Amino acid sequence: MALILDITGAQKRFEQYTQPVLAAFASSGIATGEQITPPMIVDALRQLFTVLSNNVSDWDPDLPEDEPERIGDLTIGLLMDMATWADRLGERSAKTALEMITVSIAAWVCAQHGAIHTLEPIVNGLAILANSRSEPEELKPLAKLMGEVKEAASADYAADLDSADPHRPWRILLLNWGITATRAHDAAEMRKAFGALLHHLPADAPMFFQEGRQQVLQGDFPEDVRSTMLDAAESAGHSLH
Repeated sequence: MALILDITGAQKRFEQYTQPVLAAFASSGIATGEQITPPMIVDALRQLFTVLSNNVSDWDPDLPEDEPERIGDLTIGLLMDMATWADRLGERSAKTALEMITVSIAAWVCAQHGAIHTLEPIVNGLAILANSRSEPEELKPLAKLMGEVKEAASADYAADLDSADPHRPWRILLLNWGITATRAHDAAEMRKAFGALLHHLPADAPMFFQEGRQQVLQGDFPEDVRSTMLDAAESAGHSLH
């Protein structure tokens, strides 16, 4: 299976993993009141996947220019709602799968040059994908997508003023981008990620680079990857004095 699914593949995975959530909800007896229920979310997402499956060039030309961005954001938000239900109902594998599907939607939004407004499930999905792969060639497209997601989310998240929360999605995205680019043995992507770390997370960067320095000195890395990390660590070390 491809690391990052296209829309058709994402929809197939969605249909597969929502079934146990729907079954668990049906047997749960949960009083929902005015909550949006899993069946309602699934119906809405099926409609959205139908839209996403069509080429944007075939959409109604009278639609607003940012319609792909709006559709993508709505899809990601509903997938996050469904993942929350999966977690509540004890369907952990479904929650994981749904977060991974948001990565496919994020890739689609990036391809349309849209902005990303809902970042948390995408960051979770990217981390799951990165942790499930070890080969550099598999990790390269993932590192590249992390960089694209960073650009697409910058308008909403780059200020990142909540420095007291180490688990905020923006911080995790930037750190994971740097780690994944290094594991992918992609020196060019490393330099992009490291520049973003220095710019957006100056308090975190020195420790990141020192830990990275230890990793590349102990591990089996190409020379250009090793030198890129060592140069970054040296520069970050100088900035402390």
